[in-house]
Amino acid sequence: MQGTLAAGKTTLTKGIALSLDIKDVITSPTFCLISEYEGKMPLYHMDVYRLDGAEDFSNLGTEDMLYGDGICVIEWSEKVMKELPERTITIKLYPEENGSRTITVSNWPYGDEVLQ
Repeated sequence: MQGTLAAGKTTLTKGIALSLDIKDVITSPTFCLISEYEGKMPLYHMDVYRLDGAEDFSNLGTEDMLYGDGICVIEWSEKVMKELPERTITIKLYPEENGSRTITVSNWPYGDEVLQ
């Protein structure tokens, strides 16, 4: 998931958690880097903002999460794109001046879908 500070990345993650029947309070994992939640399936909420790049990400041991049976939500994913699987869906959030958001969803090589 990509977007500026306060674009709504964690808020969108809360909605994903709700759909998975996760009862825990969802907060940004900025300082712990990865938060794990159990629901209908595991949710791995990652924030890679503080990492220096893809190598730091791979050193976290995320491979089992990325290729497992859960859902990984990665805030600031643009920093680690080369480490992500081909099946990765990228969501970009763009805050607008009127308080709304423009959302771009892409799954290469299938292209982008823009939502407002």
